[in-house]
Amino acid sequence: MAFLILQFLISNMDELNSQIENAKTDEKELNKVLKKYDLDEELALEFSEIDKAFKQLEIKYQSLLNTRKFLNNG
Repeated sequence: MAFLILQFLISNMDELNSQIENAKTDEKELNKVLKKYDLDEELALEFSEIDKAFKQLEIKYQSLLNTRKFLNNG
């Protein structure tokens, strides 16, 4: 019985992995779309700034979580 459950789980994992692979963006296709619509330099810069700010926010959030854990354990 356990073997059948294991086979079922493996089968579902294979199907899920297949669906994930199918959903991934093809890099060549993405490059074609980017060239076709040639994203404006200003928009690219704005996106870069937003991405940088988001990463800084993630760092601050993680720092706050670590401080909270330290203070709760101390």
